[in-house]
Amino acid sequence: MTAPRPLTPPRVEWRLEHAPTDDGWDLALYRYEGGRTDVPPVILCSGFACTHHFFDFDDRYSLARYLARRGFDAWALELRGRGASLPARASARRTWTFDDLASLDFPAAVRHVAARTGRRPAWVGHSMGGLLGYAALGSDPSRCGDIAGLVTMASPTVQVPAGSHLVKLVGEGLLATSSRHLPQRRALTTLWLLARSSPRMLEVGMNTSNVDRRAFGRALRRFICDVPAAKLRQFVRWSRTGSFGSADGRIDYRSAMGRITVPALIAAGAGDRLAPPDSVRPAYDAIASEHKSYREFSLANGDAADYGHIDLVFGKRAPDEVFAAVASWLEALPKEG
Repeated sequence: MTAPRPLTPPRVEWRLEHAPTDDGWDLALYRYEGGRTDVPPVILCSGFACTHHFFDFDDRYSLARYLARRGFDAWALELRGRGASLPARASARRTWTFDDLASLDFPAAVRHVAARTGRRPAWVGHSMGGLLGYAALGSDPSRCGDIAGLVTMASPTVQVPAGSHLVKLVGEGLLATSSRHLPQRRALTTLWLLARSSPRMLEVGMNTSNVDRRAFGRALRRFICDVPAAKLRQFVRWSRTGSFGSADGRIDYRSAMGRITVPALIAAGAGDRLAPPDSVRPAYDAIASEHKSYREFSLANGDAADYGHIDLVFGKRAPDEVFAAVASWLEALPKEG
């Protein structure tokens, strides 16, 4: 008697759409349709210098496809300057800071998805993608009415020594070049090649026993991209000063988080050295949301491992543990209307 073949998950198709920003960029949104209307559409926003492939690398390591198979209408966003997000007119600025992403890209993506689906989307962000949610909603609380919920994954609102040291080491080295756009893709892929022979170097960004490093190495080369110097300079300033604010100093994003009222799930990994729980958990206390949850992925909480920074997406059991927890939380959000 032959053994039964393993079940092949249903194929998930996507199509590319573009959301115009008020200052002349067309943001790429990869749409994975799930068909359900009883759950909100979901915008997936990756971290510092990542394309949509961070949330959709292959059939297993893809939060976008996982959500679509659960019936969600998932939209993987590429912020300006990444992947297929391109200037729509000659006058569009070719350099930007984190503040432009919060004030222009966030509302453009939310507006487009709401118009295409007729429903308020939820925002799911990893690392900087989650910080973007905090900044956009806190600096303009009227946007809280535009989204159904906020999920942040490994998004530190407090700087920590390990992450700060890495930012200074890599960031200041890149800033030493005179280019307006910095070769972060080349720098990080080179660093990855060098670090493969020394797992301890990788432990800042991952729990090395919890990640298929071969798969992640392939994914890194696909999703990482270059960044403008102005944006990296802002992050280096945060690491030096411990601040979380606008480049011009006018907005304290950390203080403004007290104006966030949307339902929120804040997730952290117990083994994350870039964004350890004590740098992520303060967001739970800071926001004013009545419906909010904090979830730490750890052995102590019954998970397969103490999750590191990128483990929340690329951990060996991430689809079964992290993706499932995110989807269940989204399904439990209050229904529209």
